[in-house]
Order: sequence, then structure tokens, then C-alpha cells
Amino acid sequence: MFQSLSSEWAQQVLKLADFGVLLSKADNTHWLNPRLRLILQLGETDGCASSLLDNDLLETLVVQSSPFEITDSKGESTWLKREHIKTADGDVYFFHYCNDLVFVGNECRRLQKELADMTRSDPTYGLINNDVILQLLDGHISRSRRYFNPLSLLRISYQFSDSMEPQLVSRSIQRIAFFLKDQLRWADQIGLLDPHSFLVILPETNYDSALSLLNKFNTEPHLALFSSGDGRPLSFSMGLTEWKKGDVAVSMLKKIQYDVDVSVV
Repeated sequence: MFQSLSSEWAQQVLKLADFGVLLSKADNTHWLNPRLRLILQLGETDGCASSLLDNDLLETLVVQSSPFEITDSKGESTWLKREHIKTADGDVYFFHYCNDLVFVGNECRRLQKELADMTRSDPTYGLINNDVILQLLDGHISRSRRYFNPLSLLRISYQFSDSMEPQLVSRSIQRIAFFLKDQLRWADQIGLLDPHSFLVILPETNYDSALSLLNKFNTEPHLALFSSGDGRPLSFSMGLTEWKKGDVAVSMLKKIQYDVDVSVV
């Protein structure tokens, strides 16, 4: 069809290529290799009009921005990246699979958004504020629903004397916030559920693994928060739950209200 591709060897290479190829001559006659026909779900004679401009699908392939998405009859998507080479005989278009690149790009944008959200922290304690931590929880639940990733949720609540001065309570909460950020893992996301309660999202963590983290609350750094003196909490309680199929943020938050282990110091 093309002088530069007239050899049998060159034609065989294009026929066996694992990427799509579209050849278009100056008079708009064209040829598709088997891989591109498979991607587009075209038969041997489909898409063989004398002019490329007579076929809406092929015309779209060569004019839309790259990368672009092709959806098959089952609703499954394939992302393609187009490469265009102009020759003396016409135009050659290569279509490469780029699903992985699109996925990585989307994941980077998601992580950048999460990072931006995490900067919206409570100015007093430096933790993620209530609105943002709940938004992050929704995102983690969506990923668990889609990919069945393990996910656990931890609540730690502290009780203070009703007669304690507000500034002493605030100072104690600051010390607790520092303890949590220091003792928990870098991937765990810590926010304020209410003025005296912390919510910790534990990504990629099942119930048993999350349970092992509770040992940290029986160690000296945490028990020191209850040492004698002004501005100490009276007791603390904890709730722990693991995401199960069908769970949403509201149901998980209810579970950590009931799964409580109260410790009084």
C-alpha cells in the first residue's frame, strides 16, 4: 500500500505488532493493522471506506487529544496514546496502550489532593480538622469498596474534670496530639472528631493489626500523660472497627462508639 512499507517483512511486522497502526495515504485511503482492529472491535472489512474522512471513528482517532479513552461493548475502557509520523507517502499513526500511565497520573493527582487537604489542619493542635478527616475517610472507604483494601478506624476519647480550666485542657490535648503523631505510623491519618476525641484512619490495616497498635497506649509515653499534676485527663476510652463490605462512613463511626474499652487511670 505504501512504497516505504512495500516489503513483505515490513507488512508482517506491522501485522504482528502489539500496538495499533493506522496508515493513511494522501488521498485518504487507509489501512489498519490487526491490533487496531481488535482495539476498535472492527471486522476485516469494517472501516475500509476509500476515504478516512468517511469513517467517523477513524477520523476521531487522528484528531482528538492524546491520550484518549476507548470503551468497548462491555463498558471496559482502554486508554491509548497516539504517535504521528508524516512520510512522503502519507501519515502513519501508532496507538500505544497507556492504561498504567493514566492510572499513575490519576493516583498522583489523588495523593496531591489528599496532601493539600491534610494541610487544612486545626491551628491549635496541628491535626487534620473534622471536615477534612471525614472527607479522607470517605475516600478510603471508596477504595476499600473497589479494591477490598483492608481499612481500620480508631477513636480515642479523653475525659477531663468538669472543673478543669479550658487552657489546661487544651494544653493536655496538645500533649496527646504530639504522642499520637509520634507513636503512630506515617501512613495513619489523625484528626479531631470532637474537642476531646481523636479519629485515626489506619489504611491497609486489618482488625488484628490495628489491635496490636493499642499496646502503645499501655506504654510509659502515654501513661505519663496521666501523671499527677494539673492539666491531666482522668481517663480515656477507645473504639476500634474494621471496614466490612457495605460499610459507609456513618456506619463505621457508629461502630467505634460501641466497640469501647474504657481504661481509668
